[in-house]
Amino acid sequence: MKRALVPFYILLLSVSYVSPVISNDDTGVKDEDYGRTLPFFGDRVRDMGIKLPKPVGLSLFTHQQEDLMQLGDFKIDGEPVDDILPDGSSNTTNTTSIVALRGDVWILPFWGFNAMIGKAVTSSDISIGVSDFSNGNLARLEVNGMATSSTITAVGTTLAYGHKQFFTTIDAQYVSTSVSGVGVSLDALVVTPLIGFNIGDSGWRIVVGGQYQDYQRQLKGQLGDIRFSATQTSSRWSTMVGMQKEFTDNWEASLMAQSGKTREGFTFMLGKRF
Repeated sequence: MKRALVPFYILLLSVSYVSPVISNDDTGVKDEDYGRTLPFFGDRVRDMGIKLPKPVGLSLFTHQQEDLMQLGDFKIDGEPVDDILPDGSSNTTNTTSIVALRGDVWILPFWGFNAMIGKAVTSSDISIGVSDFSNGNLARLEVNGMATSSTITAVGTTLAYGHKQFFTTIDAQYVSTSVSGVGVSLDALVVTPLIGFNIGDSGWRIVVGGQYQDYQRQLKGQLGDIRFSATQTSSRWSTMVGMQKEFTDNWEASLMAQSGKTREGFTFMLGKRF
């Protein structure tokens, strides 16, 4: 039974970052990006005294996250095994480290697209509740420190708006994760609404908001000749807070922290705009 139980774990990925935003510019200096093709209608917006970010960005980021997930509705080779693995008795704690490269482009002054590719390494502590038929109690199978690696791809879109020192962004990403060695692939929708404040002309920004992670609720995979599946549950929302800094030569960096009922994490990003 141990060989069959080991694969029941889950990797949940979230990628969070601070997107560039538009803001008012009352310096009276003509923007050096006048006449560029992207974003479309950019010059009309600049004529209104609004400063736009450079339209193309490339960034490298690292993300650390810890998730607590409940597992249930176990099936082996398509057959329910609730009598052996009862619902509500199993969980896994995943600690994930991600390194990824992300590119983005602003098509319109308030609307952009992005794509990402990266690698993740996850360490999982698994607790499986197993019915003990000899005395009717629940025994536990503990598997700690199980390591896996994953390939991550994502595509997304961003809406942004700025007024004076304030701004807001809403970013949505479709994320696909392929876990090596166990035949598991996971999909997720990650939505990150943020509001922020520009601190004068210092280049510093404060941001607060939240992140919604709607991931694939059904986990399926195969280990050797054994096909397995399980459902997974955890809190979908977490709170986010962070800082962003713009440097000379269009470099930028951000640090974001998130905290939720079943999730803790932080992200550091370093990027350049062209």
